[in-house]
Amino acid sequence: MNISDVIGHKVMVLFNSAQGLEKLGIDDNNKYCTIVGYDNVGIWVENPSYEETPLRDAEGNLIPPDQRQPKQYTAHILIPWGNIRSVVHFPEREGSEKELESEEVRPIGSYL
Repeated sequence: MNISDVIGHKVMVLFNSAQGLEKLGIDDNNKYCTIVGYDNVGIWVENPSYEETPLRDAEGNLIPPDQRQPKQYTAHILIPWGNIRSVVHFPEREGSEKELESEEVRPIGSYL
């Protein structure tokens, strides 16, 4: 199997380190996400609900703090290979992200 085989699929990414990825919502040892691409730097994953709060309006003027509204976007995020320990693909498993995340992750030896 190649990483190109899992583009468009939800996978579990295990991290060596989440250092530097905290602002992107990655602060755990693993994360379920959909892979949308890869390159020599890392894998591109989708965050369907990336949120940011604009500080300026369309004309470039500062928006007063009490009038700022968060906005959600779909974002594609690059995770460098150096942060990734492993990618786990579940080819026969269906389920939402919440259902997948609620399952206990056991060491490989415990399945044998």
